[in-house]
Amino acid sequence: MTSSEIMGSGVVVSRGASYLTIQTLVTSLAQVLCFAVLARIITPSEVGILAVLSLITSLSQAINGGVLSQASMKYVGEYTETNKPLAAGVVYQTLCVSMIISLPIAGFIFFESSFLAHELLHTAFQTQLFRVLAVDVLVYAGALPVANGALLGAMRFKESAAIGTVGAVLRQCLIILLILLQKSFVGLVYAWTLSDFITFVGYMLYALRVFGLGRNPFSLTKLLAFSWPLTVGNLISFAYTWFDRAILIGLVPLASLGIYNASLYALGVLTSIAVAFGNVLLPVYSSISARGVEARRGAIWHVSRYMSLVMAPLAFGLFATAKPALTLFVGQAYEGGAVPLMVMSLSFALSAFGSGLFPMLTALAKTRAGMLITMVSTILALISAFILLPFMGITGAAVARALSNLAGLALTIIVLRQVGAMSVDVEMAWKSMVAGAVMVCVLIAVQLVVYSTRLLPFYVLLGAIVYVISLRGLKAVRKHDIELLERYFGSRLGFVARFLSIVLLASD
Repeated sequence: MTSSEIMGSGVVVSRGASYLTIQTLVTSLAQVLCFAVLARIITPSEVGILAVLSLITSLSQAINGGVLSQASMKYVGEYTETNKPLAAGVVYQTLCVSMIISLPIAGFIFFESSFLAHELLHTAFQTQLFRVLAVDVLVYAGALPVANGALLGAMRFKESAAIGTVGAVLRQCLIILLILLQKSFVGLVYAWTLSDFITFVGYMLYALRVFGLGRNPFSLTKLLAFSWPLTVGNLISFAYTWFDRAILIGLVPLASLGIYNASLYALGVLTSIAVAFGNVLLPVYSSISARGVEARRGAIWHVSRYMSLVMAPLAFGLFATAKPALTLFVGQAYEGGAVPLMVMSLSFALSAFGSGLFPMLTALAKTRAGMLITMVSTILALISAFILLPFMGITGAAVARALSNLAGLALTIIVLRQVGAMSVDVEMAWKSMVAGAVMVCVLIAVQLVVYSTRLLPFYVLLGAIVYVISLRGLKAVRKHDIELLERYFGSRLGFVARFLSIVLLASD
C-alpha cells in the first residue's frame, strides 16, 4: 500500500470519524445535559433503576442487533460498490433475522414483568416499566442497529450521523418532557420507545433510497456462519460491559448503584467517541484487509497514532477533573463516584493508542479470536470484581473494569501480531502519555490551590493549553500530520490546518 493510498484512507477515516464524532459530541452533550436535569428531579435510587433497565436493553441487543449490525456493516461494505442488489439483500436478510429474534425476547420481558420487577427492583409496583420496555426492545435490540449498520457499511457516515444525532437529541428531550408529564419514571421508557422508533424510520427511509428493496435475499447460511461466533462474543462482551453493575445490584443499595452509574455516564463520553471511530474503521478495514499484510500494518499504525493523539488527552483530562465534573453536572449527591471515574479514566488513557485495534479482528473474520479475547477479559473482570467489591464497593468495581480493559488490549495486540497486522506508533503513544501526565500534574496542582466546580471550564481550557505546549515541546506532531489535515479540510478550511501547523509544529 503506497503512502498516497494510506493518506487517502486516512482522509476517509478522518472525515467519517469526524461526522460520527460530531454526532457523538452532540449526543453526549445532550445526554450530559439531560442527565444533569434528570439527576435533580429523580433520586439516586431511580438512577439505579435506570441502570437496571439499561442492562436489560443492552442484553437484548447483545443477543440480537449488535451482532447483525456488524454483519450488515461488513457485507454491505463489501458489496455496495460492486453489487448493490446484493447489498440490499444483506439489509433485508439481517432485518428479517433481527425481528425473528426480537419477538421472543420482548415477549418474555412483557409477560414476566412482575417477576423482573420483584427480583431486580425488589418491588411489585414497577411492572409497568418492564411492559413498556418490552415494546422498545422490538426496535432498539434488533432493527435499529441493523439499519444504522447498513448505512455505516455503505460509508454514508454523514447521513448516519445526522439521523442518529436528531434521534438522540429527540430522545433526551422526550425523557425530560414525558417524565414531567407522566409524573412518573415510566415516562423515561415511553421516551425511549418513541424516539427509537422515529430514528429507525429515519435510517430505513434513507437506506431504501441508497439500496432500494432487497428482492434477492443474502445467503442466510453465510450470514449465520459469520454471526454465530459474534453472538457468543457479544454475550461475553455484554458480561464484560455490565458485570460490575450486575454484581452491584445484589451487593449495594440502588442509590449506590445510581452513583456508580453516574460515573459511567461521564466515562461514556470517552467510550462513545472510541465507538464512533470503531464504526468508521470496520468498513474501512474490511476494504483494506484484502490488500495484504503491509496495508493492514499501515492502517493500524496510522490509527494508533491518531487515537493516541486524540483520545489520551480527553482521558487524562477527565481523570484530573473527575470530582468537579461530576459535582457540577449531576450534583453533590454523586460526588462519591469521583474516585471510580478517575480509576476508569486512567485505564482508558493508558490504552488510548489501542482504541481502534479491535475492529481489525472483525474485518479479518477473526471473530472467534475476538470472542476468546472478550471471554478472558470478562473472566478476569469477574474474578477481580468478586475479590474487590465486598470491601471496596463501587471503587472495587472500577478497578476490576480497568484491569479487564488493559488485559483486553494486551490480548488484541498479541492476536494481531500473530496474523501480521500489528504496527503501533510507539513514539506517539508514549509522547501523548507524557503530555497527558504533565497536564494532569498541572491541573491537580491548580485544584489544590483553587478548587471550585464553577472553574471547570477554566480547568478544561488550561489542560488543553498545557497538552498542546507539551506536544510541541516533545515534537510529537510531524509535517505529514499537517498534510493529512490539509487534505481533510480542503482549500476552504485550509487556514485551520495552517493555524494548527503554527501551534503544534516545533521549529527544528
